[in-house]
Amino acid sequence: MSLRPALLLSPLVLLLACGDDDRLHNICTNHPTLCQDLVDDGWCRQERSTVIRARYALQQKKGELEQYQLMHELEGYLRCIEHATRIEYKVAKEKKSARVEGMLAAGAELERLDAQTRGSNNPWLQLWHWTNNGDEEARHGFLAHEGSPQLEHPELQAALAGIYARVDPAKAIGLLQHALSLYQPDDPVNVQLFASLSTLYMGQRDYKQAYLWARVSEAFHGPQLDTGRLNRYAALSQAQQERLDEQAKEIAAALRAGHYRPE
Repeated sequence: MSLRPALLLSPLVLLLACGDDDRLHNICTNHPTLCQDLVDDGWCRQERSTVIRARYALQQKKGELEQYQLMHELEGYLRCIEHATRIEYKVAKEKKSARVEGMLAAGAELERLDAQTRGSNNPWLQLWHWTNNGDEEARHGFLAHEGSPQLEHPELQAALAGIYARVDPAKAIGLLQHALSLYQPDDPVNVQLFASLSTLYMGQRDYKQAYLWARVSEAFHGPQLDTGRLNRYAALSQAQQERLDEQAKEIAAALRAGHYRPE
């Protein structure tokens, strides 16, 4: 199970307000400095848009969660634009195309935010500095939030589960189950959590649960797990498979409706 969660889809819903000014055209018209350094040449258009929206959210709210979200979106933009130009940021400084200039600006902004947020007590930023910079102090700070309302978010619970996955897999399973219970109606669900659950149950030799969560993953078009292999381990009868398949459908429906609760 990866220690680094797939961050982040859900906070975008929290950060972006639903007014006219949130529409990309209006943002760039009314706040041109948020857009001008990122060239719109058809490459990485979605990533560019999310950076601009995250910049706008930070400008409006000036909070640490908004800082984290912008850092995350800048990281995604840089990955995309580096691929588009087929060069790495570190060797791009002598190039002067508009696309490369945008990449350099995004890289500099990310470096500035990274330096500015070091030492923060915000769990999102602690998670960033632990997973991106190997900052053990940030990791310990993140762990200190365990059990607090600040970690009551699916991705933060998943990150906590990642810490415990090797040393206490049963606890990691409980944390992942709790993470799934935190999703609200129509939230985008991190499908990697299903694979993590199936893998952890497999390690516990709870093959029925491993099979069940592999089926849930399939329902969300997530990572494909070998349910045939799991079935062989569990020696499931046809009737048992059918019951678990039906249970997987019920879990998937509950997750989509935002009212999944672990049994």
